[in-house]
Amino acid sequence: MAWFAAITVLASSVGAQQDGIKLDVIKGYLDKMGLQYVPHPKNSDAIVVPSSDNEHADRVDMYVEVRSDRSLVLTAYPKLGGRYFNLSRALDREKLLLQLVEANHRSFATFFADPQGDIGMRFTFTTENGVGFEAFQAAAKELLRIADQYTPRLEERMKKEAPPAKPGTKTGQ
Repeated sequence: MAWFAAITVLASSVGAQQDGIKLDVIKGYLDKMGLQYVPHPKNSDAIVVPSSDNEHADRVDMYVEVRSDRSLVLTAYPKLGGRYFNLSRALDREKLLLQLVEANHRSFATFFADPQGDIGMRFTFTTENGVGFEAFQAAAKELLRIADQYTPRLEERMKKEAPPAKPGTKTGQ
């Protein structure tokens, strides 16, 4: 009978491990870190953490998503001049993509361009055994730092916007 009790305890602990992590736990972590967040407008399993305390980027939007495949995905998109970096604004799309692939070799995060062409950085946890606060905090801080620090390199690869026309000129009248 002792073996039955041992199997029952083991099965219940495995079930608990397979639950992964819940978004409420992540919200608690973000509260503990003093970071603000808002619900994702289209995904109830995700939140958006805007960060304006940056050295280079005007803002970095970090998306935190708990997925059904038991992964926790942190995705960061830096903004500069009120715009995300996008492949459509690249001076040379091929060189920019090569730069992102080369950055993957040296980085903690994965650099990518999403289906809309927005350029971001991502870090993924598997959550079968949960994710502790310290690990989450380290990953979130590092991803925000990387997105901010990489902003000047992305800006170098973007087409420059024409400055706004001054009042009284032909295009500004």
